[in-house]
This record gives sequence, C-alpha cells and structure tokens, in this order.
Amino acid sequence: MSPRPSRRCAAALAGLAALLALRTAAAAPAPSPGPASPVAAPIEISGATRVEYDDRSGQLHAEGAPVVVTRGRTELRAPRVRYDGTARTISASGGAALSDPELVMRAQTVEYRLADETVRAAGEVRMTTRREDAATALEAPVIEGSLRTRRFVATGGVRVARGEWSAEGRRLDYDDRGRTAVLTGEPVARHRDATLRAERITFLLDQEVARAEGGVEVRRGTLVGYAPRAEVFGRDNRAVLAGGARVDRGADRVVAEVIEIDLEASRVTARGASRVVVNPSPTPTRAP
Repeated sequence: MSPRPSRRCAAALAGLAALLALRTAAAAPAPSPGPASPVAAPIEISGATRVEYDDRSGQLHAEGAPVVVTRGRTELRAPRVRYDGTARTISASGGAALSDPELVMRAQTVEYRLADETVRAAGEVRMTTRREDAATALEAPVIEGSLRTRRFVATGGVRVARGEWSAEGRRLDYDDRGRTAVLTGEPVARHRDATLRAERITFLLDQEVARAEGGVEVRRGTLVGYAPRAEVFGRDNRAVLAGGARVDRGADRVVAEVIEIDLEASRVTARGASRVVVNPSPTPTRAP
C-alpha cells in the first residue's frame, strides 16, 4: 500500500497550498472581464509524505507516492516535486505524468512554467493527444511546448503514430489546435505497406493527408516513385507525385509531369506529356 501523509503533513500541505494560491494570485495581472485568467488559478498539492518549504526563498520540495499538483484542468504527478516561487515553475522528477482533458505526457522529468503554461519534458517522453475518437502519439527524448497554444516541438529522434500512419525523423513541429504536424530531419512515413521519404513531410491530421517536399520517394513493393513533391491520401490509399515525376516497376518506367499511384492496386496513371518505357519479358525458348 502507498504511504499516506500524516495529519501534520496534510495540514502543512493545506497551509502551503493556500499560501501558494495567494502568492500566485498576487503576482498575476489585474483580471479582465470574462473567464478567469489561468495565471490566477490556485495550486493544490496532495499526496506528499515529506515536505520542505523555505518561506524566504519561496522554495518547496515535496516527496510522495506520488505528489499530485493540480492547477485548474492541469494535473502533474511525480514522486518528487519542487516549486520555485521566484521563477514560478514547478519541476517534477523520478517519472512524471502531466495531463489535462486532451493531453497526457509522461517523462522522466517535467518542468511547468506557471506564467505562460509552457512545458519542457525530457527523458523517454511519451505524449498522447486526443480529439473525439482520434489519438496522436508522440515519442521523443525531449518535447517542449505550450498548454495554452497547444503547439509542441519534439526533438532528438521522434516517432509519431496516428491510425494507420506512423513516421519518424529528428524533429516534429506539432500544432494540436491546427491539427498539423511537420516532420523534418530525414523523415520517413509509413501507411499500410507503403513508405514515404522526403526532406519535409507535413501531416494534415484530420484529412489523413501527408504532403512531402524535396527528394520525394514513394515505395510499395517493387513499385518506386520519385518527384520533387507528392501527396499521399490515407483514406483513398493513393499518392500523387508532381513537379516532374518518375515511377519505376522493375525494368519498366513512366515519366510525366504528374503521376498518380493507386497504392492498393499498384496502378499508375500519368497526366501531361509522358514517356513510357516497357521492357517485355523474354520469350521462353522451347526445347527442340
């Protein structure tokens, strides 16, 4: 069973939480008419079995199984939590989980800035965002972003998955509110049994479309397409290569301004001035 905080520790936590709420509200700007500012939201701390607080420096250290810090709709859980009243940051370590109704982020460490609601998570970070029935999962060594703007940057070797799509690269710029994700750093995306490579891949998440730019390669089995840019439509399982495209299938080749590939049937359709090279299979010789 997890250890429970003593009555003395619980009372101290209640007093500290009230003090933090007062200090946070005092540091916030004057409220304007309308919804309450998130900066003025009080901080609630529970679950701690050991607490140290220095009133002069505004430093609070708490340990628990776990410590739970709640601020509005945001919750932070970790075995160790530190609050810096001067910098107005909450740092969690030892395996932390940050969540709100549309996001869950797990990492070895999490730093949460109260003033602008920015977050930096490091160490085996896993972040999942959900809208209606669709979920987007990110994995990276470091993820930074804002709970207010819902924009995040994942770096250091990124993996992302959504539905039948999966992708990896060195950096992902993710806009959860705009439902877009831009993957760079030798990105590779996969949809069913097709693979997409390019210098830059932009995912339109709600439309299930991937837009690729720069040295594009689309591969499915023995069929390989090349172009300066392309779009892969996940719902139709098709790709459109543009800007001067080429598709090879074994020794056969199609060259055109625009080439559409049915990735389900491996059927190729060329538009514009095109050139087709077909190498017939050699006719088998009959034994005398």
